[in-house]
Amino acid sequence: MKIVVTGGAGYVGWSLVDILRRRPEVVEIAVLDNFRRANYAVLSLRRLQSTPKIQVFRDDVLNSRGLRTMLNGADVVCHLAAVARSPYSKESPHEFDQINHWGSAEICYAVEDLGIPRLVYMSSGAVYGQGDAECTPDSPVNPISAYGDSKFAGERQVERLAKRTDVFILRSGTVYGLNPCVRFDTALNRFCLHAVLNKPLLIHGDGQQRRAVIHIDTVARLLAHAALGDLDPGLYHAVDANPSIAEAVSLLRTITPIIEYNHVNQRQRLGSLILAQDARLSHYQQAAPDIRQTLATMLVEMGFPLMSNSTGQTQDLNGATDD
Repeated sequence: MKIVVTGGAGYVGWSLVDILRRRPEVVEIAVLDNFRRANYAVLSLRRLQSTPKIQVFRDDVLNSRGLRTMLNGADVVCHLAAVARSPYSKESPHEFDQINHWGSAEICYAVEDLGIPRLVYMSSGAVYGQGDAECTPDSPVNPISAYGDSKFAGERQVERLAKRTDVFILRSGTVYGLNPCVRFDTALNRFCLHAVLNKPLLIHGDGQQRRAVIHIDTVARLLAHAALGDLDPGLYHAVDANPSIAEAVSLLRTITPIIEYNHVNQRQRLGSLILAQDARLSHYQQAAPDIRQTLATMLVEMGFPLMSNSTGQTQDLNGATDD
């Protein structure tokens, strides 16, 4: 089986490639990435195989000729490549549209022309916009940002192929957790980074806004299941939990009380994004990781000493102290 992963050098892409390279039925993984973030950690995965499976191509999803050359002979395309700043960013709407919408269109044209039987697309919960109601895969979309608009436009391009190709769309919560290509521009990861750098955490609004989140390992496993044909074609939610920003900060402060935080416009109530967990994935999605434990592990792996203010003793990950 040959699997193409666009955006394979990115945050989610690295973890997906790492899973796929271990599967015996996968004989070739072609990674397409423009390396815009200058993160080349995916190259190190190639030396971990006795028989190299991973081929890396530096190119752009808007290069239609290059896409067709690389996708030729593929059994599956996992389309992760995207401009992915904060889901609520209002910056660069043209860039979002070009890469996330029309780049997805180029992928779909190539998949259609080459007769590739399976296409996996990583979308975002940002297509729902904001609100206090829990969103299900049947909820109406209402994107409020250029990013959300562009991801939903990409979904429409993918859905167009559904009659001739097995298509899988995963609307994901915000990804958190560490890997060699980790991003620190999303809330939980940024909070951990600021804690390690001894910077106050910044909370916008009153902090009661809830955000759908999913651990990097979980979303990579779900994408792998879709790529390998374990799931039925369709639209899915990929989410572990929906904590509020204030809850996330509180969890961090139970781990280490020395973390400080500041509010910006504390009296302002910001909108939430709440995704319902998808029961169809329960067989493939392991129990959601304990967010507190995961944050504690992240802090330790990033070199943060877990100290108690009152005793000055080092804590282990379960909250005990070293005597």
